[in-house]
Amino acid sequence: MFGKALISAVAGGLLAVASSGAVAQTAKERPGRYSMSPADGGGFVRLDTETGAMALCQRRDAEWNCREMAEPGRGLGDEVERLRAENQRLKGEIRQMEDMVVGDKRGGGERRAERPGSTFQLPSEQDVDQAMTYVQRMMRKFREKLKELESETGGTGKGTPL
Repeated sequence: MFGKALISAVAGGLLAVASSGAVAQTAKERPGRYSMSPADGGGFVRLDTETGAMALCQRRDAEWNCREMAEPGRGLGDEVERLRAENQRLKGEIRQMEDMVVGDKRGGGERRAERPGSTFQLPSEQDVDQAMTYVQRMMRKFREKLKELESETGGTGKGTPL
């Protein structure tokens, strides 16, 4: 009886030693999740090898505290992508405006691109002449009214003569 117990105890011990060796071998093959490096001024920098996050760990009041370190490049990828999309959108708007103003000359003849419902046209020479004539008449009437007001005040020489 004592022999069987001794044999099973030795076998169990050998099994435990063998399994602990296998665990130690696996731990050597695969590094831990965190990598530690000494930091200037005491403490150490902890690098999370899975996420790339870094933290500065220091001892304060008999406790170790780790705080995240700001990464200057964090979030820049999103900002670059947002700016790239905005740039493409604005280039499209510019192309659209150029087509509306200049026209599309790719089809051989000149074709003017217009917005749906757009009725904008430049005034003709006749329209411009009519507008200028109207402005001239208004200016003449304005000068006549000023002369009337000046003559009613008696032309005392006060103010600006016309």
